[in-house]
Amino acid sequence: MGGTGMPRIVREGDRMPGWCQLRSFSVVPLDGRGARLEPQGPRDRIVSCGGSVNVRFAQRSQVVGNGQFIDFSPQDGPAEVTPVRDSGLVVRLSGDWGAELGGCGVFAARDADGSAGPTEDGGDPVPYAKTTSIDSHYHDCDEYWIMLEGRATVVVDGTAAGFEPGDCLCIGMGRHHDMPHAPVPVRAVYFETGLEREGRVGHLWEHTHGPAVPAEGRE
Repeated sequence: MGGTGMPRIVREGDRMPGWCQLRSFSVVPLDGRGARLEPQGPRDRIVSCGGSVNVRFAQRSQVVGNGQFIDFSPQDGPAEVTPVRDSGLVVRLSGDWGAELGGCGVFAARDADGSAGPTEDGGDPVPYAKTTSIDSHYHDCDEYWIMLEGRATVVVDGTAAGFEPGDCLCIGMGRHHDMPHAPVPVRAVYFETGLEREGRVGHLWEHTHGPAVPAEGRE
């Protein structure tokens, strides 16, 4: 596989690439006492990844279901996050992104029996073998994958890299990306930041939506 460079993978506490609207992330396990998350903003988001959690601010509170999220800002003050049951897990995202975003949530991937094939899932054709149903696609925004559990191979613009728990894959707008192999079943957060260009949401494919044009400097 050949591309413009190795996929950009960072770990919690690492400096994010300068082009990223996501400035930092943290994976926060919860026990019965929960956690207090200070805003780092100007925008923050809490994604619940291990069951429902209760998120309480000075002036409001909300139960956030598994795979759902809640946004907060410095004006809200700190968030007190407690699991609805005995334990939970949240991912906190911090940065500076606009109001019009792509998607966000939790996804799973695993190897299937035999090859998934390059086009059976609707994605763009690829020159490498695939064993998952994740499709090769691009976006009108930047995207981030944060691995919670599992082990996989990721591909960005034709270049492959290993992907492990604690990794965050930074994917620039217009760059094809894929997870062709997941020998250990994967659970991960995805976060698509500010929509640009035509503002199209979801997975985009060259055979349906036109050529992918990678954003300059977002590698």
